[in-house]
Amino acid sequence: MEIEFHYYITYLIAAKAGFGSKESRSIAYASQYVDDNDMIFEISKDTPEHYSNYISQTMNILKPKKKLLRIYPLFHFIPGDPLSPMAKRKDGKMHALVTTANSENANRIMDAAMESGDYYRIGIATHSYVDSWAHQNFIGYFDEYNAMKGLLEQAVPDIGHADAQNNPDWVALVWKDGRLLGVNSRVDNRARFLEAAKHLFEKYRKYTDPNCSRKMLDKDAGKLIKDLGAAIGKQDQSNSNAKARIRRYKELSATGDYGGQGMKDYNESDWIEKAINIKVRGFRDRSDSFLMRWDPLTDKYAWKNPGKYKQTPWYKFQEGVKQHQDTAWDILYKPVFNNLELERL
Repeated sequence: MEIEFHYYITYLIAAKAGFGSKESRSIAYASQYVDDNDMIFEISKDTPEHYSNYISQTMNILKPKKKLLRIYPLFHFIPGDPLSPMAKRKDGKMHALVTTANSENANRIMDAAMESGDYYRIGIATHSYVDSWAHQNFIGYFDEYNAMKGLLEQAVPDIGHADAQNNPDWVALVWKDGRLLGVNSRVDNRARFLEAAKHLFEKYRKYTDPNCSRKMLDKDAGKLIKDLGAAIGKQDQSNSNAKARIRRYKELSATGDYGGQGMKDYNESDWIEKAINIKVRGFRDRSDSFLMRWDPLTDKYAWKNPGKYKQTPWYKFQEGVKQHQDTAWDILYKPVFNNLELERL
């Protein structure tokens, strides 16, 4: 999934479930920021306020396997059920790290975040939870299991859905996963994403209103899916209607059913620029992407308010990333990683 679901649709789901506009914004921003948090910062180095973050995404898929294992299966490709009927392949292969929609592991990770009551952790776990629908039948590791026949088969490493490019992430795309058996090879992202939205809504609503009846839960979920379905609209093979869909999501957010406040557009610099002073040297460091690694000069970073930096959303998000990593690893270690004889990170 991309920003269209991770931020805009997630905001609508949170608001419909009963979170306030501020909380909905924090959850949705954290969900999307998982994809943009791809650079390690050393803040106020050589001072008592020195702080270093963890990344939750990388633009460099050639990182050592151990580093990729810390990122992809924990934040984007949660290992699910290799025996799932939806994972049956023409070649009969199975893999312990395969992502499957709404798996037990994905639910345990999401539920742990909900129990924490931390909106930043909820947003981070939301990202990995809904990606279990979008990224199903891929694994977050180097393996030919991910390979798909086509022009990119030999051009890109077999990690995640690199061979499938954006196919798993575009909201209104219908595409073919030729590795899968029978009718499962036809993938309707709209149907997948609406199912993810329904399950996410139920988790959010049970948090905001633990006494909500099944009848009311189903009624409100039905209204949400109807509204989202209308906002997504028709099949869009080129993703050219994304801006129009986002306008419709924003219009929904201004209505009473979705908080009535109207959501702000996402700006990936918002949180960090409110927390940190950045002294640019050479090219501005934005990520661990290929071009940025050629810049020999490193930018310098310092807290804008050293006495209150722990109150900033950027810091709280980064602490949430660390907690999510530890929790997800503990949940996945015994049933998954331990069986693969992988060392603890």
